Amino acid sequence: MTSRVRYTSLGCVALTLLCSVRPAAAEVSAGQRATAEALFQQAAELMEQKKYSEACEQFAASQELDPALGTTLYLADCYEQVGKTASAWALFQEAADGARRAQQSDREQIANQRAASLRGRLSKLELRVPAAHQVPGLELRINDAPVPKASWNTAMPVDPGPARVEARAPGKKPWAVELKIADGPASQVVEVGKLADAPQPLLADPASAAGAKPLAHDPGSTQRTIGYVVGAAGVVGLALGGYFGYRALDLNKQSKGQCRADDPNACTSQGATTRQDAQSAATLSTITSIGGGVLVGTGLTLVFTAPRPISSRADAGPPQRASLPGFGVQLRGVW
Repeated sequence: MTSRVRYTSLGCVALTLLCSVRPAAAEVSAGQRATAEALFQQAAELMEQKKYSEACEQFAASQELDPALGTTLYLADCYEQVGKTASAWALFQEAADGARRAQQSDREQIANQRAASLRGRLSKLELRVPAAHQVPGLELRINDAPVPKASWNTAMPVDPGPARVEARAPGKKPWAVELKIADGPASQVVEVGKLADAPQPLLADPASAAGAKPLAHDPGSTQRTIGYVVGAAGVVGLALGGYFGYRALDLNKQSKGQCRADDPNACTSQGATTRQDAQSAATLSTITSIGGGVLVGTGLTLVFTAPRPISSRADAGPPQRASLPGFGVQLRGVW
């Protein structure tokens, strides 16, 4: 039976020796290890059936769950079978490094031999980035995998086949090109184009973009609002006082037509009722006028005694004019 510590089906004596021992993986749960072993078994069966693409996926999943030197080598061999020469070469290099750290010279030697056999068959791609095109935050990707800046302007091994090269940067339009990497040995150069500026979003208030200063904190805003409301109520009271005063005068005039000229208090019943209504209207006029005046005065006091916004007079600009709603008067001052 094929296992992650034995290699019996690929007909490679060197690889059998290389994979004969599996290093222990750290911090791997028993469940992860069991799943990784099952994936490994499935991948080995797929390799026997020459279903290399499916096998590589299973080996990669097993390695991700429970990294092991033997799985690394199986996966490297699988990548070589499907033509991913750069990936296979990198994994054999990784295996050689792991074997050297584990002081397993036989495995290190064989891994180095496999890597050396691939070195002459590598396909290479150079992403040439002129200095003028290296804008801040520039990021390059090949098939959505990031390319370290240290690898720019350097021929680096890549897997043959279709490839998409992308360049992105903040505030710039993305740049991309599709190409086909030829089977190795081959070398190709792609010059990354200059990224164009991306359109800037429109601001809802152009004036704010001109550097408008933030609004100052206004601790007296609530008091002024209350003052406006109270003052407005006072204006309404004054208006009612005026109405009832006019009403009292009109009713009093009507009552005189129903009273004797030589004795104003000698009136008909209708005249007496009208005169009483006039007196009531006069009383209401007096009350509402006094109340309205008090409310207007209170409102003005609240407005003028409210704390000013916390800002310097230099930033306040010219004095502003504010009108109390319905007051018919104007207030001047720095708010």
